[in-house]
Amino acid sequence: MNGLVFPGQGSQALGMGKDLYDKHNNAKKLLDRANEVLGYDLKTIMFEGSLNQLTDTKFAQPAIFTCSAMYLEKLKSDGIDYEYVAGHSLGEYDALLAAGVFDFETGLRLVAQRGEAMSRMNGIGTMAAVIGLSEEDLFQFMVDGAVMANLNSKTQIVISGKEEAIDAVEKNLSNNSSVKFIRLNVSAAFHSPQMKEAADFMKDKINNAEMNEPKCNVISNVTGKQSRNLNEIKANLIEQITGQVRWCDTILVMKNAGVDTLYEVGYGDVLKKMNKTITFRPKCVGIDI
Repeated sequence: MNGLVFPGQGSQALGMGKDLYDKHNNAKKLLDRANEVLGYDLKTIMFEGSLNQLTDTKFAQPAIFTCSAMYLEKLKSDGIDYEYVAGHSLGEYDALLAAGVFDFETGLRLVAQRGEAMSRMNGIGTMAAVIGLSEEDLFQFMVDGAVMANLNSKTQIVISGKEEAIDAVEKNLSNNSSVKFIRLNVSAAFHSPQMKEAADFMKDKINNAEMNEPKCNVISNVTGKQSRNLNEIKANLIEQITGQVRWCDTILVMKNAGVDTLYEVGYGDVLKKMNKTITFRPKCVGIDI
């Protein structure tokens, strides 16, 4: 049994999707259609623009969503079936696309609105990865204004919040030589209360979007649980903007359901690497171009 996982923000890189665009007609059509829907040249931003522009959440989110959708077209053309889907943060939109919850254009418009809303928070807050502590152990070092945003594995946690709060957590951890503290190159404090304005903006957009019940099992990253209920899926999309990404739980749900192979459907191998820190079964593999 196969499962699909889709990367989120942070997986962007200049040139992402170009091989697919050059070699696979259906992937090419998707990116060309994205340019029409968005009203700007996403292809040039992805292939030839500056990394700073591509990292801006306003452009990063439509680029990652579209690129992963291009990889999904390749996977489908290879005849690979799947029964479970999940996405890391933003990647959940591609997972819902794969599950038939909405079409490409609907997903792209939502993602573009999400990226625009979240970009208004650019420059406010930051994020950092803490490697070497469990959720329970890290809790004692946390301070007001900082939250555990991404529970990527048992000992890999991303924290998010106000700049001074992240500084304070780093200071609290400074005497622990076994812990790695890595600042992330992000434009804002994602998955924290600082994103409330974006969540409020997206609430009506998500609730009013035309969606269908999923054709396969969807695991929400904000709950780490499986759901086929459309109301729950919409509520989870809204909550994930300020809520945690429970990625470790997400992968373990797939494992316990009997998934043998996970396909990382998108550019790069960030989820393959992360999967090795969670479990060796199911094995996570990429998509051959």
